[in-house]
Amino acid sequence: MMQAETEVKVSREQLETMNRLHRRELRQLRHMSEAQFQVFRRNFSFGQLDNMTRAEAQQLLMSMLALNLQLLNDLKE
Repeated sequence: MMQAETEVKVSREQLETMNRLHRRELRQLRHMSEAQFQVFRRNFSFGQLDNMTRAEAQQLLMSMLALNLQLLNDLKE
């Protein structure tokens, strides 16, 4: 039996909140050493991801920011 897809809509406010959070986390990451990141990584918005390096976390946050900006842009249209 197939379930009907449920469309999830996010508000501009939610996207802007996450945008600010991800930008802040990216700034924090850029100023951390790898050792500091390994200690504090559980506190980031993307959750605990085993074996993730600081560089990988930065790439993930940049990807999340890019998607967030695209979604914000789509809301304008």
